[in-house]
Amino acid sequence: MTTKIDIENIKSKVIDLTKVDSIKILTKKIRAIAYYDWEKDLIVINEDIFKNVSEDCLTYIIVHEVIHKLTNTKGHGAKFLNKLLSIYSMDEITKYETEIYSAIQKSNLRTKLL
Repeated sequence: MTTKIDIENIKSKVIDLTKVDSIKILTKKIRAIAYYDWEKDLIVINEDIFKNVSEDCLTYIIVHEVIHKLTNTKGHGAKFLNKLLSIYSMDEITKYETEIYSAIQKSNLRTKLL
């Protein structure tokens, strides 16, 4: 579970991993797990997911969304996946995606997967 106090530490980790200058994050009730808002240049995270995953998993979700910005992609094609795999191993990706799926099941969220 993540607290508001953790968010600055998470942002710092994401900046180190992705080499972006800064990150803006908003949590709210949405159907998606998270998305990158192209117009506002911020990451929106489902507040139930935010509350129910580990700090490392939340870091992964934010990195995932930052990669959309870095690769200028909305989907999960080769360009996106190559960048994701330059940061996380397939085992790590599987671990975090499984944690996200478990959080969805526990919360009975009706959401679309990343």
